[in-house]
Amino acid sequence: MQPTTPRRAISASALILLLLLASLGPSEGAERAPQFVPKIVKTKKIAPGLRFTKIVEKKIPRRTFVLTVDLTKAITLDTTLGKATLPSNRALSKIVKRAGALAGVNGDFGSGKPIHPFAQDGQLVNTSAQLGALFAVTQDEGQIHFGRPTMEVTVTDMADDRVFRLDAWNDGDPAPGELVGFSPVGGTLEAPPANACSVHLAPVSGPTPAKGDGVDQDFTVDIATCSQAPLTRDGGVVLSAAPSTDEATLLLALEPGTPMRLHWTFGWANVLDAVGGVPMLLRDDVILNECTSACGSVPRTGVGVTANGRILLVVVDGRQPKWSVGPTVTEFARIMKDLGAVTALNLDGGGSSTMVVDGKVVNRPSDRRERAVSNAIVILPGPDPGEA
Repeated sequence: MQPTTPRRAISASALILLLLLASLGPSEGAERAPQFVPKIVKTKKIAPGLRFTKIVEKKIPRRTFVLTVDLTKAITLDTTLGKATLPSNRALSKIVKRAGALAGVNGDFGSGKPIHPFAQDGQLVNTSAQLGALFAVTQDEGQIHFGRPTMEVTVTDMADDRVFRLDAWNDGDPAPGELVGFSPVGGTLEAPPANACSVHLAPVSGPTPAKGDGVDQDFTVDIATCSQAPLTRDGGVVLSAAPSTDEATLLLALEPGTPMRLHWTFGWANVLDAVGGVPMLLRDDVILNECTSACGSVPRTGVGVTANGRILLVVVDGRQPKWSVGPTVTEFARIMKDLGAVTALNLDGGGSSTMVVDGKVVNRPSDRRERAVSNAIVILPGPDPGEA
């Protein structure tokens, strides 16, 4: 008589696996069978195209929280700062509520502002010297991008086609030889400098997708001066250079009323929103090994895309031995792959790792309370009102 215990064990494992596949739905489940078998899987439909899944692995222990997003439905993915201007630190639950969102996760690293370039609703929030990767979705939600940005910010004198290349945007005062810009979203953290030569540009239109790639916005020259006091933005933008430099001479030559066009781009067409992170976890279904620091077992947040275009927003709790130990970067990449991602990016983690669904924090942040974060990825119930 053949033993029956192995057959029963295999059947139980298969049943659990089938339950997970069923929770992912026919499209995600058909892409790839997960390579780990969790003990408990609970899935809840939040809205058409949005599902929340909680995975509990008691033996490790590990708790994983997943938002599966189908952008072919009415829902919209958006990036947003915590507040209207910098510094923008705020609890994620308040950010989600302010955005009128169904759910959200923390975004890029940073205190006060994202450490990588960041954009929301066609507005470039800041540039940065950080060379991590960006995640972006096109305005029509038809394309998803991951990669190192081809960052460029220019202002063109439309009267004679002179192009001014900016070295930074809401990212510090100008050094000699630099030309930098400041917009209202820079707030008190990134304000125009004193003791500088500056030009104030008054807005003529809102930001719109440019022909080719990037975003355009039209302005006119309002003021051009050198002064000890900084120019105020008054709803416009300020371009600044250090005094007695070639860049200052170029600015002072601009006459009031001159039409100017601001153009910024990450190298992608029709992208109005973007958020950064580091390192890349997966690319083309291959686990990457890009971690050079902060690679230990900690709470982590990530964003990925499946082979059929579903977006995965994932939080794994950590630093709580009896609740959940956080993954290393490589373990997190494997988790993302097992969930069906073919490309994925690591976002801010540690005490910042938070997921909010239906107005409630669904994971257990390692600080045992919400940590204020500067930015987030949120899921809106319909079209983005900021891009109407």
